[in-house]
Amino acid sequence: MCRLAAYLGKEITLSVFLQEHEHSLIQQSWAPKEMQGGTLNADGYGVSWLSNENKPCTYKNVLPIWSDTNLDSLGRSLASQLWLANVRSATIGQGISEANTQPFSKDNLIFTHNGSMKPFNSEIKARFLDILPATISADINGDSDSLHLFALLKLHLLKQDSLANAIIGMLDDLKIICNETVAALLNIIISDGDMLYACRHALNGNCPSLYYLLKQDGIWIASEPLSQKDAWTTIPNHKFIIFNHTGVVEEYDL
Repeated sequence: MCRLAAYLGKEITLSVFLQEHEHSLIQQSWAPKEMQGGTLNADGYGVSWLSNENKPCTYKNVLPIWSDTNLDSLGRSLASQLWLANVRSATIGQGISEANTQPFSKDNLIFTHNGSMKPFNSEIKARFLDILPATISADINGDSDSLHLFALLKLHLLKQDSLANAIIGMLDDLKIICNETVAALLNIIISDGDMLYACRHALNGNCPSLYYLLKQDGIWIASEPLSQKDAWTTIPNHKFIIFNHTGVVEEYDL
């Protein structure tokens, strides 16, 4: 499992996004309150944002987020209207490496996943590869379930007419891949630079926690509420919601 967070709205610094809440993603890395199957997210972290040219930029570190001596200076100097971040708890058998560390990005897309697929063995990987063309599977440069999930999304981006339909197509394929033998926890946040696409979902298991908060500055999404004083809304189980900076745009049942 992991913890993740996202923000879309008025430009804020990385420090405001990542460090300045009483239950920030940093605190959730070592003191999560609602995480299934673990107590620490110490296997690296990553942050993505938009450049001045509206292209995704990503910073990753395979060390625990609390040990990164670069974070304070980055927090003061980087600002963006969009942020996505993930603190990682690596599933057993999936290596601690930069390739496995999220967020992942391609073109204008940023992807982060909180969850797991168990078992994620050679048989399950083969089911992915049966679906994925070689042009996409060749880009899987790590061994994590999240990378294979991102590859499946990239396939559906080629087949569907919208990112929303690509996400739904990816999740439909997962029903076939997982059938009744794989427990897949599928909290996902994706951005195309204009919207945030958030899924709280699971197959053969319990959905991980996911919340959102609408404030004057923009929309916040997180695995756990970042603040106690604000009225965070629980995203219902098996729900896919599209947000812009002013709130909910569309909702889908999964």
